[in-house]
Amino acid sequence: MYEYTDRKNRTLTERIADAAERRPAKGGTEQDRATATALLADMLQAAAKHGIDLDALDLVTDLPGGCYRAVTRHGDLADRVSTAAERRPAHPRTEQDKTAATALLADMLQAAANHGITLDTFDWVTDLPSTCLRAVARHRELADRINDVSERRTTPGTEEEKAAATALLADMLQAAAQHGINLDAFDWVTDLPGGCLAAIASKLRARATQWVTAS
Repeated sequence: MYEYTDRKNRTLTERIADAAERRPAKGGTEQDRATATALLADMLQAAAKHGIDLDALDLVTDLPGGCYRAVTRHGDLADRVSTAAERRPAHPRTEQDKTAATALLADMLQAAANHGITLDTFDWVTDLPSTCLRAVARHRELADRINDVSERRTTPGTEEEKAAATALLADMLQAAAQHGINLDAFDWVTDLPGGCLAAIASKLRARATQWVTAS
């Protein structure tokens, strides 16, 4: 690993430790510090090819602090998602929902970073953590609706049928959303989850019959 001692004779490990003490990260671990130190070393090794060292960078930015915050950012995202969940107590979210939403948020921000967009930027225009949580929970809720329909049927749907029906329902609702229509609106006039499951079951069972006939 690239090693460097700054003008005050501090090692990279010590610089990361200083950064961690200045801005403690909730749940920050020794592993986070080790990872941040390795990240800092690699970034400085790359900078050295351009004649830039940590002392030069210290004049314009806090790179050790940036590395530590970047490594612990995932914990920050989990906190943001948990906060979003607490703001909507009428809609309980499971730990699985929050974990999935945190992963979704992290992936979306990684993609956004390619365009120079950060979570701070999103915070000016939308609540992205809440959006991710609602999207993840909504998908689970759609699966729950399909399961409810399946349980009411004389012949319950198979796991394959329920998974396909959930995907169909999600796609249909995404199309309907472009017209300002959501599942709540459909519930006033028709059983869309039931229709999706029935359509999928009919399709899959017709296919199975064709295979039997063909054989």
